[in-house]
Amino acid sequence: MAGVPQRGPDGSVRVAVSGLISGENWSNIFWCNLTGGNSATQADLDSWTNAFYSAYATNICPLIVTSVSATNCVATLFQNTTQALHTVVSANHPGTNADALMLEISASQVISWTHSQYYKGGKPRTYVPGIGTTFTTDGKTLTAAHVTAIAAAGNSFHTAVNALSSGTITQTQHGFCRFMSGGNPFPVGQFFPINGAKAHPRIGSQRGRLGSWKP
Repeated sequence: MAGVPQRGPDGSVRVAVSGLISGENWSNIFWCNLTGGNSATQADLDSWTNAFYSAYATNICPLIVTSVSATNCVATLFQNTTQALHTVVSANHPGTNADALMLEISASQVISWTHSQYYKGGKPRTYVPGIGTTFTTDGKTLTAAHVTAIAAAGNSFHTAVNALSSGTITQTQHGFCRFMSGGNPFPVGQFFPINGAKAHPRIGSQRGRLGSWKP
C-alpha cells in the first residue's frame, strides 16, 4: 500500500522464510528486535540469520509434510534511517512430517502469536504451509492433537528465537511490527514483543499460493 513504511525501527530485523509448495511460492514473515543490532556487523547478521533459520527448521518444519520445503531465509536489519544490512541463506529444509500433502495448497495451519497490545485490525499470525491429510477429518478443522502440536511448535520456536545471539547482537526479542493505525501509516513501523503462541482448530488459507488468476 502506498505511503505505508516498509522498514521497522532501528535495531529491528525482518526475516522471511520461503519455499515452494506444488510449484507455488509461500513465505512466513517474522520480526525481531536485536539488542546491539545498531552496531552489528555483516558477519554478526549472517551468523544470527543462520541460527534463526535453524530454529525454524527444528521447531516449525515438523508441522510441514515432507513434500514441502523451506529453501531460503532472508533477513534485513534496520540500523538507522539510511542503513540496513541484508543476509540471504539458501538451504533446503524439507518438512519432516511423513503425511501426504492435502490437495489444497492454499490451506494453512495457523500459529497465533500472543501479546499485550490491544487494537482493532490484523493480529500477528504465521500461516504454515503443508497440511497433511491426517491433520483433519472434515477438511475445515484440525484434529485436537494437531492443534496441540502447532501451539507447542510455536512456543518452542519463540523460545529458541529469544535465545539467539551473535557477536554484538547480545539479545533477541521475538515480536511483530505495526505499520498503520486507523488507516494512517506510522512514519516507521512500531515494534511490539510477542509473549507466546496458541493455535485454533480452523484451517487457514493463503489464496496467493494458488498462483495468479487464470482467464
